[in-house]
Amino acid sequence: MSYHVLNETIIQQDLCTSCGLCVPICPANIIALSDESVPLPYVTLSKTAITDLCGTCNLCVQICPGFDTGVQETEKRLYNRTRSSEERWTGIYESSYQLSSNNPIIASVAAAGGAGTTLAVTALEEGIADAMIVVGRDPNRPWIPVAYITDSIEQVIEAAQSSYCITPTLHLLKDSPFEKIGIIGVPCQIQAVQKLMNVQDNPQVRLIADKIAFTVEIACASSTSRDGTVHLITNLLGIPLEEVVEMRYRYGEYPGQFMVRTADGNRHFLPFFRLVEEFKKFKTYRCLTCPDWWSGVSDISISDGDPDIYTTSKRKEAPKPSSTILVRTETGRRLLELAVRSGMVSLTDYEFITNLGLERKKHRYRHYASLNGRRIPLPPAEDRYTESLLSDDEVIDRGVHLRQ
Repeated sequence: MSYHVLNETIIQQDLCTSCGLCVPICPANIIALSDESVPLPYVTLSKTAITDLCGTCNLCVQICPGFDTGVQETEKRLYNRTRSSEERWTGIYESSYQLSSNNPIIASVAAAGGAGTTLAVTALEEGIADAMIVVGRDPNRPWIPVAYITDSIEQVIEAAQSSYCITPTLHLLKDSPFEKIGIIGVPCQIQAVQKLMNVQDNPQVRLIADKIAFTVEIACASSTSRDGTVHLITNLLGIPLEEVVEMRYRYGEYPGQFMVRTADGNRHFLPFFRLVEEFKKFKTYRCLTCPDWWSGVSDISISDGDPDIYTTSKRKEAPKPSSTILVRTETGRRLLELAVRSGMVSLTDYEFITNLGLERKKHRYRHYASLNGRRIPLPPAEDRYTESLLSDDEVIDRGVHLRQ
């Protein structure tokens, strides 16, 4: 009854992260993803047929990060310990840096320092991975993100920049011909991958899990449904979707602007801080109650190097773009060392303290935890705090004043 349980406890409770991993892990091949603003798993079979096909299998529930992210079990496997309450929001890591890509092509298209793209290219060039899972754009509908597996460095660079849109990626692990796959994803996707790798006694699971070469996670505070992007285009810019031929979330000089190019060749812009303000209206319940900014169980975690990009955008400042990176595992350290040795990146030591996105996640999660109503995802450690609970607008405003 595995899918019945997944449907009743996760999908129907609005706790699905849309990671897509339940698709390739299903031995009966009955799960698919919808093509909706928030893609969700579904089956077209009758309840009786599902019960017969699922039998005693519980894999889709076992690897789902929607409620139980599996962080503590993963940390014991990766680090031989679990995080302390002081590490609640950062996770366990061994070093932190500011990174800037030295590749002029990557630097010109990256949202910030180009960490994710540079590490992906390094992995392909050095043979750590023979393919990468990345998120690009639908060529015919540029406002819609599309995930794909590629061994092409050119395609990896073309997919540079975060999507800010909920995008399943892990369904691509189904029947992949590649043997060493690097994954760049948001925290819930990385948690799903690690829950998969925690399963040691299932040969079918190992066929997929053993293909994972490394993971890089992107800090996540602003992921929304597709409707959030459509809102920017149609309501704020007043552009019919059929006229859109190109779209970028972070176009031009750092910190970038939301850009839409129409069929007549004209470009239309919104400052990045407007995205922060508008996207909060289009979040799913699972995103609103997400317990993580970083999962803390990737090989490397990355974020924008600017701790308060909202203020930077609003003030029209243009600092040198960089990425913050936290190295967590030996695999992550090796990958970064190869990037440095090849001259792909420049590093400076950096003591990570906080980030506006992280602070927003803290207060948002604690707000929902205080309601004592619907289920929310489990935190990775005890969530101790003494500061006053703030609304999202108050957190953003406080961040602005901290910069003054």
